[in-house]
Amino acid sequence: MNAYHLTGLISALLSLIASAGLVTQARLLWQKRRLARTNGTSGTAVLSINRFVTSFVIFLAMYTYGAMLSPFNHYLVWPRVLGMALSLSILYQINADRQNRISRIALYGSCLGLLLANVLIAWQRPIENPNPILFHAIVLAVSLIYLQGGLIQIKLICLTRSTGSLSRQMHVLFVLKDISLILFALVMGTEIGWPILLMCVVGLTVNLSTLACFVWIARLTTPQPLDLRDS
Repeated sequence: MNAYHLTGLISALLSLIASAGLVTQARLLWQKRRLARTNGTSGTAVLSINRFVTSFVIFLAMYTYGAMLSPFNHYLVWPRVLGMALSLSILYQINADRQNRISRIALYGSCLGLLLANVLIAWQRPIENPNPILFHAIVLAVSLIYLQGGLIQIKLICLTRSTGSLSRQMHVLFVLKDISLILFALVMGTEIGWPILLMCVVGLTVNLSTLACFVWIARLTTPQPLDLRDS
């Protein structure tokens, strides 16, 4: 097995493990919503819709990119199918909890994006020589969209001083997934793999920063030991 298939297989396996993080997030969200219904509060108060829409966009972008390559990149495509399905399930739960215009637009817009991506793949695949300016602009735009989604979630954590229903385990698994994909992109070569490299570097930055927020919140809520010398 050469380096391409080895790193591709490892990245695909870790992406599936990262999907387990999304399962953890969806399960935690369901538990928080059930608890919130008993006391009349919101189970999704700290969760940023923007954050999960942009996560879906990253999965969708990698799925579309892998499907448009020649040859078809199975390592990129199939793990993202599961990631997209789980992201949509989380957006569904947020919409079920909030029942407002923004949550509906997020859910239905994501579903429409998936439909349009599949139409594009069926119609245009494979693209041998994409327009470099347009292609580079799309990759940069997707990366910036994901970055701002992560920053908005971090801002919400800082404002509320709470991580609410956000799953720490999900972010840990996302970090492992991003590191493996960076290695896979480097083995693919920067000429082909640079879009993956850019998006994963952005993702790694967002997820590590969010994990730092978990540490900060834990320190805020941990009781400080009494200094008996001041008694």
